[in-house]
Amino acid sequence: MSHNHFCPCTDFNCQYNPKNHTEGCDPCIAISLKDREIPRCFFMGISQGEAELITDFSYENFADFVLKHKNK
Repeated sequence: MSHNHFCPCTDFNCQYNPKNHTEGCDPCIAISLKDREIPRCFFMGISQGEAELITDFSYENFADFVLKHKNK
């Protein structure tokens, strides 16, 4: 079962984007966990416009991003 319709990521050049394969979100989440990062879609759930500019997907940057947008 494919969940391509769910992924809000617009980085269609990324090999892990569900638009580029039939495995849904699994490859993106797996590589993110391996690299100790948070998938882009989590940032987009907080602030889509600003998330498009994120290049640091670390746990620490995600925590800062959440706190920055907490009261918005």
